[in-house]
Amino acid sequence: MLRLVLLLALACVSIGCQSKVALLDTPVDVVGKLTKAGKPVGNLTLTLQPLETGHMVPMKVGGDGSFKGNIVPGKYAYFISANEDGGESALQGLDASLKEANMQRTVTVKAGEANLEVTL
Repeated sequence: MLRLVLLLALACVSIGCQSKVALLDTPVDVVGKLTKAGKPVGNLTLTLQPLETGHMVPMKVGGDGSFKGNIVPGKYAYFISANEDGGESALQGLDASLKEANMQRTVTVKAGEANLEVTL
């Protein structure tokens, strides 16, 4: 009897360990531009925080405001932070609220869409 119980327990554990996690959607490659008042903002890190599906995605923003990344389609709140390329000085003069994700400040990434414009 004890052997049967152990065998059943082992079978249950074995079956449970074989389950796979499936992505809800296929990530897409995006390129974009970070701007404020129509002018590029750079030398920062732009982080997209998912509001639906996906995962948090930090993207390094170049001096010309350009960025690229691989993102699961969905709706994202975003925030900025300094990066190792002089980001502290780039944050000067920008509103401190931009350092935290805000539900009123969002972007939507759609399947098949490659360009993403983010305005501060």
